[in-house]
Order: sequence, then structure tokens, then C-alpha cells
Amino acid sequence: MQKLTVGPIAQPGVKFTVIASRFDALVTPHETSFIRGPGVTNQYVQDTCPLHPVGHVGLAFDPTVAQLVANALDPAHATRVLCAFGPPL
Repeated sequence: MQKLTVGPIAQPGVKFTVIASRFDALVTPHETSFIRGPGVTNQYVQDTCPLHPVGHVGLAFDPTVAQLVANALDPAHATRVLCAFGPPL
């Protein structure tokens, strides 16, 4: 695992945001979802919505995650994230 996660992964001058779930049953350990390096923001859904049960597959369909993505893409116009429960998969 250490060989896979040793950088550099992120390209200089590019900002990255990685959004993951603490309840991911496919990526284990879930911390390996993240990229460590300059220009990278790593964020768990549960950092914003602590009780949110979303898992790996649900990240693609979840309205809370969609808002986190929109805010990461356009931080100048970020809006408050509403903690809505999507699929806990």
C-alpha cells in the first residue's frame, strides 16, 4: 500500500479535491482514498455531515456529495451544504 500511495501523484500547479467516505467498504482502509501532496484538499463527507451514512457507490448519487463537489469546483460561489441522506452503499 505504501508503494501505491507514495507520490508524487498531484501535478504541480493543479488544485485537487478528494471527497471520500469514512464508511467506504470497498476502499480499505478508507484513508487510502486520499492523495497527499501540495495543492490537494482531502475531505470526508462526514467532516461536513457527521451522521451521513454514504458509502463508496453512494458517493456518485448523493445530493450532499454533489454539493461538496460543486463547492470544490467553484469555491468563490460555494453555498451551504445541506446534509441530506442518500444511499448508504
